[in-house]
Amino acid sequence: MAAGEHGPHLLSEVFRHAIPQGLIAANYAKDVIPKRRPRDRAYANRPWSIEERDVVLSRAKPHVRVALALMMNTGLDPSDALKLRKDQIDGDTIWGVRGKTGEEVAIPVSPTLQAALDSIPAHEAATVLASSLGAAWTYNGFSTVWHRFKTGLEEEGLIAPGLTLKGLRHTVATTLREAGLDERRIADLLGQKTPSMARHYSRSANLADKNRETMATLEKENARRAKIVKPSAEKRQTRSE
Repeated sequence: MAAGEHGPHLLSEVFRHAIPQGLIAANYAKDVIPKRRPRDRAYANRPWSIEERDVVLSRAKPHVRVALALMMNTGLDPSDALKLRKDQIDGDTIWGVRGKTGEEVAIPVSPTLQAALDSIPAHEAATVLASSLGAAWTYNGFSTVWHRFKTGLEEEGLIAPGLTLKGLRHTVATTLREAGLDERRIADLLGQKTPSMARHYSRSANLADKNRETMATLEKENARRAKIVKPSAEKRQTRSE
């Protein structure tokens, strides 16, 4: 990421949070127009295609596969997914707080995600996810394993360059937007609302109910896209035989 592209926006956010604390008098970057991204530059954290998701999941080892499935089917930030504790899953709902914003999240566990969770190798870590050694993942540790795995798939020509873990969060948002859901519902699922210290558990419960409909849309849309992709792949295989 070039410093000039998002520098003003980043500084503006820093200033905005510093003003209430008396660290600075004004937001000096709020009127600075950020430099536009060159049209020929690929966007960071691009959405994954259905084909890429299928290939990655089919080739990943169990302890890596379930981590990726969790990110794919919740829209959680990678760091939040890796830190997710077992006690944050209550029945069919994941309860948590988005680390980046402090915003509460209530994410329904879809049938696809439940199947992935049921396949987790047994381990004693307090977190839902664990490495092959049974220890809780660190972000750097998982990133290293992911990068090595991804590079191997790229070298085999099975995936295109540019897949990132954060891209899975973008994939969830893009899929739901293309399925016709409005930005508010998507933001509710991804924990993008302005944090409120006054939010009560009952409000989170209502949010979970609404998010259950959103998650059902994601599950249905992913299934529809998979049905479109798989017959096409089968036809290509038939022609090559």
